[in-house]
Amino acid sequence: MTHAPMRAPCGIDCATCAIYIAAQDPVAAEKLADEWRAGGMDRAQADWFRCQGCRSDRSLCWCDDCKLYACAVEQKGLDLCSECDEFPCQQYTDWIGPDAHHQAAFEWLKSKCEQG
Repeated sequence: MTHAPMRAPCGIDCATCAIYIAAQDPVAAEKLADEWRAGGMDRAQADWFRCQGCRSDRSLCWCDDCKLYACAVEQKGLDLCSECDEFPCQQYTDWIGPDAHHQAAFEWLKSKCEQG
């Protein structure tokens, strides 16, 4: 199976990811940094957001040491976590947590499994 364009192995859609969007748009980057500072991350800066997606140069990803990417792509040679026989594994379910963006990624991957 080949991955969907701009979908991370975990299922995140880069087109809807605030961090990815901020990397493309300086105004969005300032707004996101402001939101993070308001949320308690006092030192957040607009230039933190440089992510070009997991399918780009790994040094330009939000999390260049992502455990999900390492497991799925580097260790198992998969395009998506949902291609793994262990999906969803404990590592993946821990990653989902209460985050709506992560939950949407999980739902997308589940739909890929259901499609076969």
